[in-house]
Amino acid sequence: MNAPVVIFAYNRMDKLRACMASLKSSAGHERSEVIVFSDGAKGDDDREDVGRVRDYLDSLSGRHVFKSLTVIKRPENMGLADNIISGVTEVIERYGRVIVLEDDLIVTEDFLSFMNDALDFYEDESDIWSVTGFGIPIRGIEGYDHDIYYSYRASSYGWGTWKDRWQTVDWDMKGYEDIIADKRLRRRFERGGKDLTRILKDQKMGLIDSWAIRWCLTQSLQGRYTVYPVRSFVVNTGRDGSGTHEIRTDNDFGNLHTAGERVRLESLSPDKRICREFYGYYSSVRKRLSRNMNLTGIRRQIRRLLK
Repeated sequence: MNAPVVIFAYNRMDKLRACMASLKSSAGHERSEVIVFSDGAKGDDDREDVGRVRDYLDSLSGRHVFKSLTVIKRPENMGLADNIISGVTEVIERYGRVIVLEDDLIVTEDFLSFMNDALDFYEDESDIWSVTGFGIPIRGIEGYDHDIYYSYRASSYGWGTWKDRWQTVDWDMKGYEDIIADKRLRRRFERGGKDLTRILKDQKMGLIDSWAIRWCLTQSLQGRYTVYPVRSFVVNTGRDGSGTHEIRTDNDFGNLHTAGERVRLESLSPDKRICREFYGYYSSVRKRLSRNMNLTGIRRQIRRLLK
């Protein structure tokens, strides 16, 4: 049985329309239950845009494109983190597994096949935390002799997991002090990228509201891995400054998977060379500058100094 697909939307109707269109073109969509969580408006400034999103979702009712389509309209604005934590918890409690998309993601026609196959293949492998359809454009991947690789860092761009993993997440960040105080744990955490500790500190200080950094923290403390494809099944179109937490950067299209190509799923261990390239991608000066040298980042740095 296909895992349910959960989509989180807020106020970007055009992004959501493109996401839904790509999902409808993904093989197996007719066997997939789709649940959309539409976050509420923050105030008068975004009420019209949220209304457009909901009008579009209402227009999909009765089209029978998917096995089922359920739209849950939040009466108030929960924010991305609480919306995702609450929504995934609700769905995964019922189904035991989940595939998660945000409204600014475009998926390939083999995305659902890959994700469902990976959720089946790795379910009983206790060292696997999650699987993702997003393949980042790291150097040296062409010389790698596998179709997937293990990483120390989870991805929020088209991912899936299981109930027994999700239930163990430290949403209250009880492990924060351990990471900060223990250099060994911090080094282990930062194997997924040098930016992780700074993002974690920003979350603790209330400068950001991220579910993903808490997801990554628990993964590291438990010593588990995320499975990535060498060639991406997902394109992120939201890195144009339109997202709640995104800033304007180059789109990370990576190397897209070719439709119909077989993906070999394997039980592996982290490849040292690929892990170094992965670490370098998230630790580069360009990445750090793109996060901090913009209006959002400057405001965050000022707030950090004032705390």
